[in-house]
Amino acid sequence: SEKTIGYVDTPLLSVPTLQQRVRAAKFEVFDLEYFKTITQQQRQDYVLVVQDPFTSFYDAEVVEDLMLLASKLGKKPVLLPFKPNGKPQHVKGFLKQFAKTAKSTADFLNELANLDIAMIGIDASLALCYRDEYKQTLGSARGSFEVLLPHEWLTQQFNDKKINLPSVIEKAKLNFKLFAHCTEKTMLPNSESQWQVIFERFGVKLDKIAVGCCGMAGTYGHENANQDNSKGLYELIWKSKVEQLAPEQVLATCFSCRSQSKRLSKFKPRHPVQALLSLVD
Repeated sequence: SEKTIGYVDTPLLSVPTLQQRVRAAKFEVFDLEYFKTITQQQRQDYVLVVQDPFTSFYDAEVVEDLMLLASKLGKKPVLLPFKPNGKPQHVKGFLKQFAKTAKSTADFLNELANLDIAMIGIDASLALCYRDEYKQTLGSARGSFEVLLPHEWLTQQFNDKKINLPSVIEKAKLNFKLFAHCTEKTMLPNSESQWQVIFERFGVKLDKIAVGCCGMAGTYGHENANQDNSKGLYELIWKSKVEQLAPEQVLATCFSCRSQSKRLSKFKPRHPVQALLSLVD
């Protein structure tokens, strides 16, 4: 890939694939017609997981663990069919193509929104694209669908008392450290504090770590021409703060940040939902 398209250290596809993981875990299969026939009360037992290309194809265990955590909390997670998000098109300036992608995906998600079942998107960069770039590009044609990030869904569920916390495993509890995505912190300034409250509910402490961009920024850090800048940004703040901690303490909400840490600090941090899953029976 370095010689042909100028990309270095590209991530490997997940094995097993996400579809194989979903089948092995025997999660319910998405069936729109079925959801249309059940009652509103029955629909509240479900949560729909919106796919993105990064976690679905390269970090499938995070999607699986989110679904397992939802199951532990008494919900029935269902993986939605993959629909392109369009964020990479927007980043690269293919705005006409992005508009077509956004319209198609928005139409699909608006149809699902009529079911009044919560939808979760895992990666902040992709999920927030539905709120920002989609609105800018589509205007009123975007519709009113809502894709929540995991911490937003968990906060909402706890506040509305729609989930009960299962038994937390009694074991030596780590003091977790949260490395949040820079876009997420900018657009959702309360996100880190919300994660802290969620972890408190699970009986563990989570500290916010002050960091900026990790230097990966989607595909930027994989482009051959950007290697010095990408690595320099990581070494500026992230490297020392990550490497002074035990790997199991480090939690990162963003796929790009986890990839950058794996590449330059030789270990891949967990997503916060994976740490929460490890704490429950």
